[in-house]
Amino acid sequence: MNDVLRQVRISKKMTQEELAEKLDVSRQTIAKWENGESIPDIMRCSQLAEIFDIDMDNVASMFIQRDINKAMNAKRKFIFGKCRIKHNRIVIPEDAQCVFGLKDGDELLLVGDIKQGMALIPISGVDDFVTQLDNAPVLEVDDYE
Repeated sequence: MNDVLRQVRISKKMTQEELAEKLDVSRQTIAKWENGESIPDIMRCSQLAEIFDIDMDNVASMFIQRDINKAMNAKRKFIFGKCRIKHNRIVIPEDAQCVFGLKDGDELLLVGDIKQGMALIPISGVDDFVTQLDNAPVLEVDDYE
């Protein structure tokens, strides 16, 4: 998040001092947020959303996600944030594309379970996925009707 906050602030042609004044905090507080040393409280996140004209969910998730991802990355698990369906297409965050080596034109298989959720699997990995399914233990399944 620290990089994102800095980039958004700079894109709005705002100094740390100017942002601090709008939020009624010190310039050092803004610097700590941008350096990842601390995070703003929910009230400040709301103010940031208003100042930068962005969705509150995006502001809060940027700060919270940094700490969650740090812990999860060690376990090779990730939370990339929201995906959106736009014009009947799923838009995958760039971070996820980089981590999984996805590029334009790659084909993905969408699999899902009503109770467990959905997953996207690169077509190139389908054989491994099918092998894992074949070797998986059989569990009792409820009727989904």
